[in-house]
Amino acid sequence: MAQTEHDNTGDCPAAAYLRQQPENLVVNGYRNWIAGLAHSDSRYWDAAWSAHAKVLGAIDGQIALDAIASLVRQLGACVTCPLRFYKPGAGHLCRDECLVLGMVSGAQHGDEDSLVQSAKLLTCSEACVEVVDLASAYAAVLLGHSQAHIPVSAIVDIERRSTFAASQSSNSQH
Repeated sequence: MAQTEHDNTGDCPAAAYLRQQPENLVVNGYRNWIAGLAHSDSRYWDAAWSAHAKVLGAIDGQIALDAIASLVRQLGACVTCPLRFYKPGAGHLCRDECLVLGMVSGAQHGDEDSLVQSAKLLTCSEACVEVVDLASAYAAVLLGHSQAHIPVSAIVDIERRSTFAASQSSNSQH
C-alpha cells in the first residue's frame, strides 16, 4: 500500500512550505497515518492525533484525524500504484504528498479543477468522487480553525523548483 521515500538531510524547496502550520499538519498527518499502517506502529497515529489535537482541540482534532484516516484508507484501496511518503518530519515533499496538499488546498480555495485533478492523479477513476469528498471534509475541518492552505499555484511552484533542482543534481532523492 505504501512506500517510504528515501530522506537525506538537505532542504529542498518544499521545506519552507512545510514550516507553515496548515501544510505541516496535513503532510505529517498523512505521513504518520501511512507510516502507522506500513509499520503496524500506533506511535505514528498517536503523533498524528497529538498534532491535530494541539491545533484543532481534542474533539475537532479527532474529527480531522478520522477524516484523513478515511482519506488514506480510500486512497490505499484505489491508488494506481503504492502510496509514497517521506518519513514524518522530513523537509521534502514527494509527488503523492503534493497531490494530497493539492486536494486540500483546492477544496479550501474553491478550486475544483485542482481538487479533482489531484484526486485523479492519485486514484482510479471509479473512486475519485469518494476521494474528493473525503479530502473536502478534512479541508473543511482545518478551514474551520483558520488552517487555510496556500493556493495550488504555490504547490505547482514547489514541483517546478524540485524538478529543476533534480535536473541540476544527479544525487537528488525525489
